[in-house]
Amino acid sequence: MAPYDMIVKVFKEHDRARRGVIDRSVLQKVMVGVGHENDEADCLLTSFVESKGGDPKLVHYEDFILWLLDDGLDLKSDLAPQERVRSVFLSYDPDGTGSVPVSTLRSVLQEIQPDQKEVDRVLEESMKLDSIVIGSEVKYDKWIGWMFKDSIIKGPMSYYAQPRGEILKVPRVLDVVEAEPAYSSIDEFREKHANEPHLLQQLRNRVRVCGRCSKPNAYTMKTCNNCSTSLAGIEESFNDNLFMGFIYGIAKGKFPYMVSTRRESPDMLAFDDPLGVGVAHMCVIPTNMFCPDLRYLFRDPVKGLKLVDDLMEFGRQAMLDQYWSHAGFRKKYWCDEEPPKSLEDMIELAGLGFNFPPSMFQLHLQFIHGPWFPFHEVMLRKGVHLQRDRFFPFEYVRAALALGDQARMDVDADTKIEDIVERIASLGVDYHTMHDSMLKKCERFSQRFDVWRPEDFEYKVTDGKVFSLRSGEHLETEQPKDIQNEDNLRMKNYDKNKCSYYKYIKSPGEVQMFPSSL
Repeated sequence: MAPYDMIVKVFKEHDRARRGVIDRSVLQKVMVGVGHENDEADCLLTSFVESKGGDPKLVHYEDFILWLLDDGLDLKSDLAPQERVRSVFLSYDPDGTGSVPVSTLRSVLQEIQPDQKEVDRVLEESMKLDSIVIGSEVKYDKWIGWMFKDSIIKGPMSYYAQPRGEILKVPRVLDVVEAEPAYSSIDEFREKHANEPHLLQQLRNRVRVCGRCSKPNAYTMKTCNNCSTSLAGIEESFNDNLFMGFIYGIAKGKFPYMVSTRRESPDMLAFDDPLGVGVAHMCVIPTNMFCPDLRYLFRDPVKGLKLVDDLMEFGRQAMLDQYWSHAGFRKKYWCDEEPPKSLEDMIELAGLGFNFPPSMFQLHLQFIHGPWFPFHEVMLRKGVHLQRDRFFPFEYVRAALALGDQARMDVDADTKIEDIVERIASLGVDYHTMHDSMLKKCERFSQRFDVWRPEDFEYKVTDGKVFSLRSGEHLETEQPKDIQNEDNLRMKNYDKNKCSYYKYIKSPGEVQMFPSSL
């Protein structure tokens, strides 16, 4: 298939109404996905609109491609590998149903792989994928995700860095009552409860601490999910469980146990994530119980379902009260849209879920409202954030728990998450399908809230090199990771100077092990 036809098919996939036009911002994203740099795509689109006239926001994409060819300009023919494969599938699926007959899979493989032995091998492996090959049909988006064994969201390793001017942040809009901590330090807590090993265990996390930025990462992580530094050679260790420290009113460990509270009640706490990756990133935790991680929810799926629903609703209300109520913030980051009216509307705008293993061993809902910060959006596209087989979308966990007693399991500290995923899949809820759906959702809200502009930043980082957005000069002395650490501090809403202790401090006897507390 000619490159022209391949790219037209990719564009058509985003033209659901089949009108021959695509919103300019969406078309620019598609161009980036097939190999263009973002700035290059923007310049080409601007030149096309100026030369042809018409609506600057809606682009006739076939005319645009022909204009590029007629003017002798560069048309990328080297599609990203997964898009090239997808274009082959689309040639066998002109109606865009998302499925092709199993018999077609060999034809597709022969077009993209000349080695017949490799075709046979991949075909044999593909037939084992029960969630992808269903009956006589192949779900090819899922097959492509499996084939490339990475995030289905792709993009170039390029992002804007070092924002210019002041960063718009949302001050906490709630009445904060200054609570007095119950313990002066974590050492005092340990001394007073030295003969209660179950309590001491609650205050420990199993982690690998990044040697560059000192972030505690889950012990299974290969790279730091804050600064992307390799964790190779970093030994497992234990650190203090801050979340349980908040709940028990411990004043400090290595630093004060204070939080940027967004909403609190006797049973729950929502607060800005100190290592936020997006414009509004909260954690939501229960405070009346100890539930180390999502596996324990399957001890009692009915109670587990109620708990995750309560966490979601508590976080949703905090997001509405704290962030959506701020007119300036809403205009800058959410295109001045009206606040989401329903739970479903809010779910569509956020990356929601639970990590396993977590970095803090108290169940916490990650509530990441888009848009993501530029560097972290690239990390999302590269599969570093919301990692497959580590991040469990809220939608998946909820669907699994909604199975009720069918999903009940005897869970302990040694239970493998893979066993839970396999059991739930046997009951009709497939993790990989729902994880793929969540990533596609993240791509949708990234396109919907496409707010990062080059004129708002000093630098562009491409493949580990820093370039000035003012002069285009390669700044060899600037280090991307140093810039990113500074950007993280400047851009996130969390402010350590405006934190407080949790108001509804619990004594150890008030915190029960899930599910006995419900």
